[in-house]
Amino acid sequence: MNKSNIVITINRQFGSGGRYLGGKLAEKLSFLYLDREIVKEAAQDLGTYVENLEDSDEKQSSLWKSLVSSFAIGGLECVPDVQVISDKKAHKAESNFITKVANEKSAVIIGRGGSYILQNHPRHVSIFLNADIEFRKKRIQEELKLSEKETLQLISKTDKERLKYFKALTGEDMYNACGYNLSIDTGKLGLEKSIDIIMEYLKERFGYDIK
Repeated sequence: MNKSNIVITINRQFGSGGRYLGGKLAEKLSFLYLDREIVKEAAQDLGTYVENLEDSDEKQSSLWKSLVSSFAIGGLECVPDVQVISDKKAHKAESNFITKVANEKSAVIIGRGGSYILQNHPRHVSIFLNADIEFRKKRIQEELKLSEKETLQLISKTDKERLKYFKALTGEDMYNACGYNLSIDTGKLGLEKSIDIIMEYLKERFGYDIK
């Protein structure tokens, strides 16, 4: 293990700014940024197509069902070498990649149970982001150009899926503040101020000199 690296994991409510904040942190710190890259590496490890995993990313139960959907015509008999990938195998592939990266490099990792997987990493900073519904609704509507009704439905659906995924992977509640070093309400502070707080935490904890 590289004993000097720092690994930041971010769990988040949908629309609270996890991807934006994580990307900005990685840029400021010159850290590796991992989000959908985790799915790509898992797909490669499992010998399947990236699209089959991205379509059901951070979801439990029907996870990976899309693997065989493209073979619906004619049934599975026409592709005898197809292997349906279980949740356990998918989780394991992602966990292996996350652990490998954390042992070698400084990184910002979004979701995928990273906070739990790396809980024993000596220089791991676990962060949870939440925000009020109006803040999240505004961000998602601006980004995805959805109606208010569509946005609220998407928020509710995605939050539930992420909670279920995390519970199945870890046995714990993703919203439990005891599982994080920092829990930040981005709706109250704004994303830029939230980044400043994280940077200050890094400096205080690790003596990390931010240029």
